[in-house]
Amino acid sequence: MALATSTTGTSSSSDDWQATKRTIRERTSLMINNPLMSDVKFAVPLDPGSSTGSGSQLIYAHKLLLSLSSPVFHAMFYGNVADTREIIPLSDCHSRSLIEFIRYLYSDEVHLTSGNVFELLYLAKKYIVPFLAESCCRFLESELRETNVFRILEHARLFSEPDLEQRCWQLLEAKTTACLQSEGLLWISRDTLSSLLKRDTLSLVDGECAIFKAARRWAAANCKLRDFEPTGDKLRGVLKEVLYLIRFPMMPPRLFEDIVVPSGILTEQEISQVHMFHKQGASSTACHVKFSCKPRGPRIQSGSSDAQLSRCYRYRENQTFPSSECFNSVSESLRFSTSREVYFAGVRLYAHKDEDKQYSAQLRVSRCHGLKEEVSATRGIYTVGYLAGQVHNRLGFDVLIPNPFLLTKESPFAVRISISGNDGARVSPNKGIPMTFVKCEGIEFKFEGKSRQILEILFYTVD
Repeated sequence: MALATSTTGTSSSSDDWQATKRTIRERTSLMINNPLMSDVKFAVPLDPGSSTGSGSQLIYAHKLLLSLSSPVFHAMFYGNVADTREIIPLSDCHSRSLIEFIRYLYSDEVHLTSGNVFELLYLAKKYIVPFLAESCCRFLESELRETNVFRILEHARLFSEPDLEQRCWQLLEAKTTACLQSEGLLWISRDTLSSLLKRDTLSLVDGECAIFKAARRWAAANCKLRDFEPTGDKLRGVLKEVLYLIRFPMMPPRLFEDIVVPSGILTEQEISQVHMFHKQGASSTACHVKFSCKPRGPRIQSGSSDAQLSRCYRYRENQTFPSSECFNSVSESLRFSTSREVYFAGVRLYAHKDEDKQYSAQLRVSRCHGLKEEVSATRGIYTVGYLAGQVHNRLGFDVLIPNPFLLTKESPFAVRISISGNDGARVSPNKGIPMTFVKCEGIEFKFEGKSRQILEILFYTVD
């Protein structure tokens, strides 16, 4: 009489069970956690939350079948120093995960879930079962979200899975702000946090302030694990060299004063250096500041980028009307929001109906929600000209900010511009009537305000 079994180790009698199974896979599948012909048992911890409480469970296995799929098991059972114990304790996995691992070794089938995939990936690496590791990585890629990206990233780095790690970094760069708000951030290693803060291409709605808050949350969680009071000195001690990867000079001065200085993380000398940078700019103080002065932003800053600049034109075609009036300067503001995330790059301004005239212009951009702070500004001398292919209605000049930044969907931002001329090139107002709603590149723009000199919003789409 033979025994057929379930994966719980219980058996039922059957004299001819082999004759009922067509393939070797079906027959070996019956051996999963089956005492029939078992010549080795594993004692493993019960799964958390098990109804039988804490303790261990015996899992039945078969040396031959294990060794056919894993070189580690082959060396363990048939090598020069074979393990002859009948019961082998395994403390680094739980019973359900080990049964699922044995299922794969016996039948090439595996039932992956968010609850067992990390242990199965660990077992696949430990016992050198590369195709199971591939299945685990594919599953994790399909499940990758802002809420679990840090946990998956930590395992990808631990088990040297570069493709999975790259997918995690891609999500982190595209959705940085949402990812930083997840609880998974608190449990990553200092090395992973360091790798995150070294990246230049993070997409931050609240700028470098979001990086500081995330690092402070991580440090506070680690202080709690060590029973430390999260004072400035303790937070600094936990962060160690990671502190110098936060780009404090890139924070708006008011937020630096209100959020960073009271935390006590920085020394008086470091605070003074950042203050000096805010007052005098990069040219005179960058070499004396301990922190990077390079803004973070999307990959479109790279010279090798193929990103295409998009233009949202606020008027109907051929609906700009030069005025006969002229002024020394014109200042206006425009409030707008978008239906999808985009990277703001600048504006195109109207100044005169004639080409080649030069004007000085200033552009400032502020958010109208959350941290109501100026997020970008630029100024310079610009020459009026036409855009290729748009001869009739695009006369003006582009004002581009040095570092495009992320606009979250349906979040209002304010653009303020100032155009100044001279005796030979005075500013001519535009008398056209702009539209309130414009659809461009599949994105809906909503405009509020009476600005007419701002012809276009310049932006990059988010992949």
